[in-house]
Amino acid sequence: MTRLMKESEKRMDTKKLNRITWKRAKPIVLSLGILLILISVFIGFNSTTNWHRRQNFIHSQEARDHYNSYLGTQKAEEDNVNKKYKETKDYQGSVDYADNQNAGIFLKFDSKTGKFHIQSQTFKEYYGYIRAKLFYTRSAFDLTNFSYLFTSRNVFRGFTLISLFFIAAGFLVSFLNYKTNFSQILFSSGYKRKEILKSSIITSLIPLILMTITAITINLFILYSRIPHQYINYPLDKIIFYQFCILSVAICYYFLGLFSGIILGQVITGILSLSGFVFGLELIKQNILDILNNIFNKKNDGIYYQSFFVRFDTYLHWLILVGFIILTTFLFYFSAQYFYQRLSLEEKGNYLLFPKFRLPISLVAGLFTAYSICGNIGLGSDSISLLIRYNILPGILVFVITFCFFIVLNNYKKIYEKIGMIILKPNNQLCKK
Repeated sequence: MTRLMKESEKRMDTKKLNRITWKRAKPIVLSLGILLILISVFIGFNSTTNWHRRQNFIHSQEARDHYNSYLGTQKAEEDNVNKKYKETKDYQGSVDYADNQNAGIFLKFDSKTGKFHIQSQTFKEYYGYIRAKLFYTRSAFDLTNFSYLFTSRNVFRGFTLISLFFIAAGFLVSFLNYKTNFSQILFSSGYKRKEILKSSIITSLIPLILMTITAITINLFILYSRIPHQYINYPLDKIIFYQFCILSVAICYYFLGLFSGIILGQVITGILSLSGFVFGLELIKQNILDILNNIFNKKNDGIYYQSFFVRFDTYLHWLILVGFIILTTFLFYFSAQYFYQRLSLEEKGNYLLFPKFRLPISLVAGLFTAYSICGNIGLGSDSISLLIRYNILPGILVFVITFCFFIVLNNYKKIYEKIGMIILKPNNQLCKK
């Protein structure tokens, strides 16, 4: 009976804690979630409206008039070239004249008639950019560049708009809770720190996931309800699975933001550091993909720069990638939990809130930056010197600069105090005299 009462009290305490953390996270989560839904609605209606506008145009008399005008211009240029050739009998001069008129690439000479002929595009070729079907192929590359899905909208390279919202949510929830002393109030209320962190995650991440799923559903509903199915020539199951993959990446970024908000104590430098990490992560991803393309003799044509889901375009590979993403997510979660249990007010206002980890983090930041910028080993230089060819010297230089920058950033208060002492020391000696 006593055990049941304790379990009941614990559940009540958990519900009370969830209500408190939800009240705190609600403005952040609802703002980001509603904005995601609005963006999905806008992209859905805007993209499908543009599709209908283009289809209406290509079947209109206006499109036919534009094409006839193009044919008339081509015919006039053809007559001018033939007139030039008739007057000068200079074949090369006539070709050069056509080049100057931007007609040289379509110019043909008929030896039977002794006249030039400009090969005009057909109506279908002239409006080749207007297509009824939405996809060229069923590859992941087309899907990641599909402007009709808001999950395919990227902020930088493969960093999606959804990931931006999730990383912002994670960072704001953890950072603002500490910065406004909300975490300290909960610490002193008797709740375990592990329970507080868990409650903050549940009341911010789960509602954001649900609102994102709502946004994805609305976006797909608009797409499939406004465009005939035969023109959406792509498997629906693969589109849905791709949404799941993008959502799993976004959740991982949420925990990265949460972890960053726990260990960083300054707003501007914290946001810049987090942005730099995401930027560097995309560069490292490109470096790895370039190396894989080089190893497997894939032509490096830029297709694989955006996403591993494009490079490994099978369901099995996508599952493996999602498994790796889940492992990374747990790594960020347990790291956040470890540091959260050791969080204190003593270091408030510093760049990194944990003095013992400042040197290791500075070393990791230096290595991370060096590899992200100079990690494209042996693929970007033809220099004879191995130190230059394999980016060893540039990498060392970037590492030293980054490491020194982080050392200064972590110890700027001490450096400022020492500089102040050096400046004031001569004045103190004069006062004593």
